[in-house]
Amino acid sequence: MDLVLRGAGDSRRVGLFPAAWNPPTLAHLALAEAGLAFADEVLLVLPRVFPHKEFEQASFDLRLEWMVRIAATRAGLGVGVTAGGLFLEMARSLRAADPRIEQVYIVCGQDAAERFLQWPYQRAPGALEQLREFSLLVAPRGTLFALPDLPPGTVHKLIVNPELQEISSTGIRESIRRDEPWTHLVPAEIAVEVGRVYL
Repeated sequence: MDLVLRGAGDSRRVGLFPAAWNPPTLAHLALAEAGLAFADEVLLVLPRVFPHKEFEQASFDLRLEWMVRIAATRAGLGVGVTAGGLFLEMARSLRAADPRIEQVYIVCGQDAAERFLQWPYQRAPGALEQLREFSLLVAPRGTLFALPDLPPGTVHKLIVNPELQEISSTGIRESIRRDEPWTHLVPAEIAVEVGRVYL
C-alpha cells in the first residue's frame, strides 16, 4: 500500500475505507469519521483496480487529489492507494507498509459488507477465514443491518446519521445530469470541480 497521507503519527489500530470516490460524498466522510471510534486513524483508500467496476468520468489521479484535499483538513483521516481491490489484499498490503499496526479494520457500508460476506471467492480464502486478518466496521444503508453469526469482534456496527445513509455517488451524478440540487451532498472544497466533471 502506498501511504499517501497519514491521519495519525503512531497508529496501532487503522481503519481502511475503500470506495470508488466517484465522487466523494458527505456520507463517505460520515462513515470514515465514525470509524475513528474504533481506530486511531482511518485511511480513505483508492484501489488501482476494482473487483466489480471500472474507472469512469473522474480519473484515478483526480479522485486521489480530491481525497487528499478532503483528508488533509480532517483530524484522523489519511489516504492510501492499493494495487488490488479485495479487502484481504488491502489489509495485507497495509501491514506490509507499516508492520507496527496491530489491528486492521475495514470500514464499509452495509451493501459492501453483504457483498464481501457473500462473494464467491475463487482465488482467495473465504470470508470467514479472511476475517482472521481484519474486522469489519459496518454502517447501515437505509435498512437495519443484522449482524451475521460470526466470531465475536469480527463485525461492529457504526453509528451514522440516518439522514446521510441515503446519499450515494450514483445519486449525486444523476442529480447533476438532471440539474437538481446536489452541492450540499459533497465536501465543499471539491464541489466546483465535481460539477464540472459530471455535467
